[in-house]
Amino acid sequence: MKKLNWGNVEAASEGYAAPPAGGYVLAICSVEDHADKEYLKIYCDIAGVADKANEQFVGYYGQRKERSGDKIPLFSFIRSYKDSALGFFKAFLVALEKSGNAGFVADHFNGNEQQFCGMVVGAVLGQEEYVWNGKLNVRLKVHTVCSVERIQKGDFKVPPIKKYEGEIPTNNAAPTSYTPFSSVNDADIPF
Repeated sequence: MKKLNWGNVEAASEGYAAPPAGGYVLAICSVEDHADKEYLKIYCDIAGVADKANEQFVGYYGQRKERSGDKIPLFSFIRSYKDSALGFFKAFLVALEKSGNAGFVADHFNGNEQQFCGMVVGAVLGQEEYVWNGKLNVRLKVHTVCSVERIQKGDFKVPPIKKYEGEIPTNNAAPTSYTPFSSVNDADIPF
């Protein structure tokens, strides 16, 4: 290992500051169409905040992506355009229109999802618990999309954290139903 002056190196903290649940203005950076499953995956970054105490998170996801060398993707959310979800997709289009995106009219959307790139939309982000590698973690999820104006006015309610309801695995042990060959009786084999 190379020799370093460890007195000049700042220790990394165990945790890191991540955006909390709340109201945000999201800038759409890219959109992927998953036509086989009829949904769009929308990648975005934070362009504005409702709570001035969260201003340090403007540009958070883009900066994190740059620091990781593109290994960590931008924040994303999904908008389905299946027949059963068309009303929700239309609400997303209306939110884009009401957010002041130049010339965008929800009723005239022509199906070109790439035109969303560079647009902004309001979003209420809520927290959700999940398990990864045997540990309980928390992530942000889009709870509601709305106009930028609603976010700026504070006209939204942050949802309570969505709790994980399953069991948390305690180890990565093999299933207990494994039967070694030495314990199998030839009479048990049907052929």
